[in-house]
Amino acid sequence: MIHKLTAVMPKKRSKKEVPKKFFDQKDPSVLIYEVYPRSKKIIYYIRGSQAKAFDKITFKGYVELPSGLYLYKGGYGLGKKGTFLLSAIKKYLAGEKPASLVITSKDVKTIIGTKPVEITLPYSEVHNLLVRLGRINEDNNNELRETVVSFLSTKFPKRVKLGSKSFDDYQGGEIASILRRTKVAEKLNEEDLQGLKLLFPKIFAASVKGKKKSIRAERDELIRDTKSATDRIFLDNVISEFAAKLKKKTPEEEWQKFLKNKVFHFLANYITSIDKQNVSVDVSYPDFVLVDVYGFIDVFEIKRHDTGILAFDKNHDNYYWKPEIAQAISQIENYIDAVISNADGYTKSVKRKKHVDIKVIRPRGYIIVGSSKQFGTEKEMEDFRRLGVSLKNISFILYDELLERLKNLRTKI
Repeated sequence: MIHKLTAVMPKKRSKKEVPKKFFDQKDPSVLIYEVYPRSKKIIYYIRGSQAKAFDKITFKGYVELPSGLYLYKGGYGLGKKGTFLLSAIKKYLAGEKPASLVITSKDVKTIIGTKPVEITLPYSEVHNLLVRLGRINEDNNNELRETVVSFLSTKFPKRVKLGSKSFDDYQGGEIASILRRTKVAEKLNEEDLQGLKLLFPKIFAASVKGKKKSIRAERDELIRDTKSATDRIFLDNVISEFAAKLKKKTPEEEWQKFLKNKVFHFLANYITSIDKQNVSVDVSYPDFVLVDVYGFIDVFEIKRHDTGILAFDKNHDNYYWKPEIAQAISQIENYIDAVISNADGYTKSVKRKKHVDIKVIRPRGYIIVGSSKQFGTEKEMEDFRRLGVSLKNISFILYDELLERLKNLRTKI
């Protein structure tokens, strides 16, 4: 029997990765760090005071030293505040045991092994901590400098004058540093909210002329996002409050205040109202005369949501306006006619007293009243529509229809 011999080739050993070494420019004998491109790893050797805690830091996921950690190129560690961080890590996480520190590009936090203990922290959180430590120190130094200069200026006012730039002037990046902390939004107090209330209008009004395009774009995006978010939150509250008012006997005066302050500007971008005391007209004044962004006026009469709209005529088998509704229609028609007949005087009076330019061109009248639920039959609904169409420049808005408009608008936003 002949046996075939099969040659067994020796396995190729993978070459050990040779790092690229970087030495101190002033002392070429001192190795600062090594880069392992294939492994995406850097070993940074520490000397000086920070070496008492760790003699090196391993960076995983990097082929260049990560920025933002204030690493000294001479190998002295993580910036001025690194001593606090490294000594605390060693003391509380390793104690007397030998330990190694790893900073990774991934969101990983681990403590493994016993001798040595390997402690891994994510770069993003180490970076945020160092920024915060630096800001604490800077704030303290600013306060010290301010106190000293204020003291000297009171003793030698001719020699020591406070500069035009206050120590309290904001420095770019301070807000970003605060917002990196966790649960900022959840822990805002009344003082914080008051401060933000004052800050946001200033941000939107501040000039960004001449600044980088990226800054202008960020500011514009902030304005859009803020408006969208506030509109959503505000509309959610309005819709909730609206639905609650429909379930109880809400007085007419309360409806007037609610609609004027929280609803109307969503429907037609009304910018102001013309009050009774500002412009005198020789007819009964409606609940609201509102001016939109284009200067056109609309006239509103507000009735309760449970106000009856139609009465039934048995003899003629049809519906007609109830007295309260007929009175509201007459009031709006008379007011519109009076304004149109005295358009010049009316617009001048509004301009003088409200500082608003208006256009009196076929003003429309609206009566907000009742609910579709009160129409018990299809004929009653049809007669309501028929009677409404017959009116000149006056429309009815039912409360439940108005609420539905707000819900639709919320869905679009």
